[in-house]
Amino acid sequence: MKRPFLDALTQSVPLLADGATGTMLQAVGLPVGDSPECWMLDNPDAIRKLAAQYVAAGSDLIYTCTFGASRVHLRRCGIEDKFDTVNRTAVRLAREAAGPNAFVVGSIGPTGEMLEPYGEFSPDEARASFAEQAALLAQAGVDALVCETFTDLQEALLAVSAAKEKTGVPVLASMAFETNGRTMMGVTPKDAVNQLTDAGAAAVGSNCSVGPDSLETVIRAMKAARPTARLLAKPNAGLPQVVNGQAIYSVGPDVLAAFAAKMKSLGVAVVGGCCGTTPEHLRAMRGALK
Repeated sequence: MKRPFLDALTQSVPLLADGATGTMLQAVGLPVGDSPECWMLDNPDAIRKLAAQYVAAGSDLIYTCTFGASRVHLRRCGIEDKFDTVNRTAVRLAREAAGPNAFVVGSIGPTGEMLEPYGEFSPDEARASFAEQAALLAQAGVDALVCETFTDLQEALLAVSAAKEKTGVPVLASMAFETNGRTMMGVTPKDAVNQLTDAGAAAVGSNCSVGPDSLETVIRAMKAARPTARLLAKPNAGLPQVVNGQAIYSVGPDVLAAFAAKMKSLGVAVVGGCCGTTPEHLRAMRGALK
């Protein structure tokens, strides 16, 4: 029987998350630029198979294919009426693949709209969107939620607080930092870890945008700023290079394995992979964590 999620989050060995969703689905037919959430409805077996591959590689938790499944996001895809179906289907597919031992974590991404005063989207509208999706994912049976790949700290705080208010499940928070050590909106690791931890996030960290070296710098900065915070690290397999119209990620499984070992030594709570990572990367990371 699985331990409660928060208990598992405090063990000496990090929980191993999954790897990439979008780049892996593109390899089996998802057109570049198309929404994985929309594509999932016609290709459920591909979603289930990918999650099962990560479980077989040793992942302790599987993210749902709902990063872009807010009502705001689905409206842009023209399938706002399938909001309920998309989110529930993604949780069901992840649960079927996860089996009895792996956790299912509901993924919530940014709205894709610029908040006031930089844009016309109000904080109240953003909060309502996050609350609605979080509540639905919790009702569908996730073990935890992750607000991931945020660059605006205000939006991330709205997502975390809305998710915590509307659900009884743990909420993780992850921001995307650039190679300069800040997010696109100028957020520092110190501000991110302090404010998101204070907002009640069960773990705070970084995913996407950069490879393991740059992300390690971010995690070390978070550790220095908030030594008691639980941390999360999901780097890309390096920075992509476009070859013949395709994004190629050059960082191999051995490098991600070494990264996982470093994260374990730092006491990170969750480690995994983002864009460009594959089940082979996760299998190597599992070996390093053992």
